[in-house]
This record gives sequence, structure tokens and C-alpha cells, in this order.
Amino acid sequence: MNRTFAAAWQLAVRAASLIASAMFACVFAAFIYKIVMRYIAHDAVAWADEVSVVLFVWMIFWANAFVVPDRRQIRFDLVVRLLPPPWQRAAAIARLVIIGGLFLWALPGVIDYIAFLWRERTPVLSLRLDFVYACFGLFAIAVVVRSGMELYQLARPGWRQHI
Repeated sequence: MNRTFAAAWQLAVRAASLIASAMFACVFAAFIYKIVMRYIAHDAVAWADEVSVVLFVWMIFWANAFVVPDRRQIRFDLVVRLLPPPWQRAAAIARLVIIGGLFLWALPGVIDYIAFLWRERTPVLSLRLDFVYACFGLFAIAVVVRSGMELYQLARPGWRQHI
């Protein structure tokens, strides 16, 4: 069962990476299209800016939720690295409880506000803002789940490899 879960997890991480890469490629294509249309065809295409911004927002939250591992996130841990391993573990647990707890506490409000945004639309393409910002809801859920998974790993006997 554990091997099957690990294989499924790796497949999901690979799919998330491919989706993030596809979003980046679309942002790049829209950017190039915008440049070509502006300087060669002398036509300003506003939709390309909007597509780029929406995809960029999605790309950032998607990648931080599903692609970038917790160890690769930006941290201010200069002092924590100087501590002995048991204290590093305690600091990691405190960080995960605080961050995961805050996101868990805020999650109902985040979901409610995203659901509220169905009334609003983007200015050019009239995309519903609940779809545009749904990525933040996914990100918030992922932070809670990842914090819980890391707390579980830090509570187990092999916790040193998760510091």
C-alpha cells in the first residue's frame, strides 16, 4: 500500500509540475504575442495582458501549493540552523503549528470570499473572479495539509531527516 501511495504521489507531483510548466509556457506565448502585435501589427491586445496576469497568479499559487517542496520555500532560519537538532525540531513544530493553524483558521473565510467573488468579473475577458482566485483556496488547503503531513513526520522516529 505504501509503495502504491508513493507511486501515485510521484505521479501527482509530476502532473502538477507539468501543469505549472504549461501555464508558464502560455504566459510566455501571450507575452510574445503581445509584443508582436504591438510592434509589428501596431495593435494593442488587452486580452494578452489579462491572460498573462491570471496565469501568473495561478502559476505562483499552484507551484507553491503542489510543486515546490516545503524545504525549498523561503524561510528565515538563520538562528534555527544554529540550534541543536531537538531544538530545531521544536522550532519546526512551532512554525508548522503557527502557519498551518493560521491557514486553517482563515480557510472558511478564504473559501467564503472566493465563493463571493462569482459576482465580479475581469475587465477585458469577463472571467469570473471566483475562478481567477480559486488558486488561492487550493493553496490555503495545501498549506494546511502539508503542515499536517510535516507535523506527522516530525512526530515519527525518523524526524531528523525532515528538519
